Amino acid sequence: MSTTVPPESQAVVGQSRVGVWDDPRAKVRNPSDLIGVIGCGVSIILVCLMVVYAHNTTAGITADVRSFAVLLQRILFVPVAVLDMIVILFPPVAIGIELLVRRHPMAALQGLIGAIGGILAGIVIVFLIRQMGPDSLVQGLSVRKGAVETLTIPTYVAAITALLTSVATPASRRSISWSWNLLWISVVVAVVTTADSLPGMAIALLAGRLMGYVARYAFGVASQRAYGQTLVDGVCRAGFSPVTLDRVGVDKARSKVVDRRGRQTPQFFLDHRLYVVRTMAAKTYNIIVLDGDRQVMSILTRGWRYLRSRAVEGRTALSLRQTAERSALLSYAVRSAGVATPAVLAIAEAEDSMLIIREATRPSVCFADLTPDQVTDDLVDEMWRQILSAHRCGIAHRALTPQCFRVAERAGAAVTTQPVNHADTASGADPRWVWVLGWESGDVASSQLARRIDLTQMIALIAALIGPARALASARRAVPEGELAELGPLMQIPAIPKPTRDRLEPAKEVLAGLRTELTKDHPSAPTQTDHLTRIGVRSVVMTILVTVAIIIVLTSFNLPQVVQALRESDWRWAVAAFVAGLVGYAGAAVSFLAFSPVKIPFWKAYLGQVASSFVALAAPAGIGPAAINLRLMTRRQVPTAVAAATAALTQVANVVVVVASLVVLTVATGSSQLLPFEFTPSALIAVLLVVVAVGVVMVVPRSRTWVLGRVTPLLHRTWPRLVELLSSPYRLAIGLGGNVVVLAAYITAFQWAVYAFGRDLPFLGVAMAYLIATSAGSIIPTPGGMGTIEVTEAATLASLGLNAGVAASIVLLFRLVTYWLRVPIGWVAYRWMTRHGEL
Repeated sequence: MSTTVPPESQAVVGQSRVGVWDDPRAKVRNPSDLIGVIGCGVSIILVCLMVVYAHNTTAGITADVRSFAVLLQRILFVPVAVLDMIVILFPPVAIGIELLVRRHPMAALQGLIGAIGGILAGIVIVFLIRQMGPDSLVQGLSVRKGAVETLTIPTYVAAITALLTSVATPASRRSISWSWNLLWISVVVAVVTTADSLPGMAIALLAGRLMGYVARYAFGVASQRAYGQTLVDGVCRAGFSPVTLDRVGVDKARSKVVDRRGRQTPQFFLDHRLYVVRTMAAKTYNIIVLDGDRQVMSILTRGWRYLRSRAVEGRTALSLRQTAERSALLSYAVRSAGVATPAVLAIAEAEDSMLIIREATRPSVCFADLTPDQVTDDLVDEMWRQILSAHRCGIAHRALTPQCFRVAERAGAAVTTQPVNHADTASGADPRWVWVLGWESGDVASSQLARRIDLTQMIALIAALIGPARALASARRAVPEGELAELGPLMQIPAIPKPTRDRLEPAKEVLAGLRTELTKDHPSAPTQTDHLTRIGVRSVVMTILVTVAIIIVLTSFNLPQVVQALRESDWRWAVAAFVAGLVGYAGAAVSFLAFSPVKIPFWKAYLGQVASSFVALAAPAGIGPAAINLRLMTRRQVPTAVAAATAALTQVANVVVVVASLVVLTVATGSSQLLPFEFTPSALIAVLLVVVAVGVVMVVPRSRTWVLGRVTPLLHRTWPRLVELLSSPYRLAIGLGGNVVVLAAYITAFQWAVYAFGRDLPFLGVAMAYLIATSAGSIIPTPGGMGTIEVTEAATLASLGLNAGVAASIVLLFRLVTYWLRVPIGWVAYRWMTRHGEL
């Protein structure tokens, strides 16, 4: 084992000397500085957005501030230029002299680099705004100097702010405090006297803070943690007389906690500093040191766990003192429940650290280090007993792993690495022979879901060591059968901590097997997994869809034109066109049900087609319904390959109907020359890139082998299903008939949109216009066919003799009733189906 030996020092307690074996850090990287960088960057973007989109608000605030200019000129006896010079010269000189006198040259260098970074940040921001910013942003950040509008972001403010931020400490020096006061006075004067714009000054301050945080995080800040004499004084204030204080490290090669002599110590608080203290009374205790600079990460971790998992209740951010007090509360509550866990004996504060002094456990072995032969039924029963004792008092652990349990001596015999004979294990259990650690992440007065997840984690961690069969047998001995069956839906990846998942190979299959075994004797028990995650893939996809939908609506929906079209139309025909479009949903549902390999209620299939209207807003034409149909089948245990083949076949049937209708209408109208459709340059480039990519893939042997290796198995799995569907004339006819209904419904809606404006066109001409536009929308993959369909329909109607303005109004009305108005309805359907487990 290779370990790094920390240096040994001495601290004084009264007339005695205490041996301290520690690894102190003079500088640390504070995660709050990194959060400050992100926050300042986001704030700069928000200020720019306010200047562009809330120009009147920012202009009003600026005018209110400048209304004090007359009053300020009466009381200000120092010229503004002189005040700016004082602000520029005083902070660097005063802070530099103080740091050099106190022999902190690295802090002075850090401040200098931060100031230079602030200047560069200001220059870069000005350059980017001038070159890339919209005129409204440039105007909002400019001030009038004479007859010229000048863009002003004061770089000296950014430099001084960066300097003060980079050298600041929790116990700020007096020169830094005075420099901040001078800077704020200068900022107010500059804004009031119109020397700089209010948004520009805000951006300069934020840019300076950003670069100051960057310098602090890059170089580190002076550690405020308790080390050496300060740490020993804290232990003494807690009522102990230390003789030695040894830092505990982690042997990463063996994933164990070891002291300075390489001996494993029974401790579990690995996220913080650990010490073993030996007192004058020849007693040994463990000390957990919570550092203030790591508290930010604890808060963020807790927040992420709350957002990620439904099993974590929301909790306000805890201070360092509250965290230590809560740890003590959990320790007392758990021990009162009859669980063997180290007792918290005292809490003390030292510098920016909190000390938690706990009793040391007896010599023990981690449960994760035992072999299956060493794990007896009595051992796992005792583990179950202690967890259930905590549950009866309303306490949940939340993070049970094999490392949480330690097995100590029992009945005079220590746990060894030799195999244990199960028959030699005496009945009756010493409550102190199995220790349960890691309660720091737990909760008092926990929810039923949290306690059920604890039981799920218990089964998984025992199965990881001794196998699923013995794990389930132990669970049946400890947990009532009815309650055990309810754990099946929770046996899934998000509920199991990573250390346990790493021991389960493969984890997903093992958990699926456990879930099946838990529910097989209870037919009425739910078999589908519960949704344990608040933010998952589905939530992310939903957020992206909503964001894309909002962007598309804001950028492409021309409200004045739509309102004008509605005013000119007959609302009765518009309502009829909307109803005709709803009939198309029924045809799509019938077509899908005809090809589906499983029985799905018609109303659910219909609701799925309604939901596809929302998904289609962010997907090319035809992709939205296919995605919804695929999800409806896979939720009913249809293999993904078969579901994908069925969804593809449904789309192919739609294409066949559209092409056949085009051919029939072309013959019926006596014309074989369809209206010309010109590809845009971007579309031609996209098509050429796709053709080149496919050619390269098929020419290169390795890529061709890879593609064939992926496609061939898929064809082998789906071909029997395709043959089955194509060989059933009745279902095929129904599927094609459903697509005919869809086509007829949309053509009818288009025809009635024409009637809404008092025009009368031949049905075949309207049908041809719709089919050509639909084909064009399928060729160019824009979301919902937007742009392509509108232009093609308007051009086709104009070629039939309609005025271009009237044709555009008809198209706007048709797209409004068959596309835009159905988006919010589709969103409601999508949300309902998602909440009820249909998608």
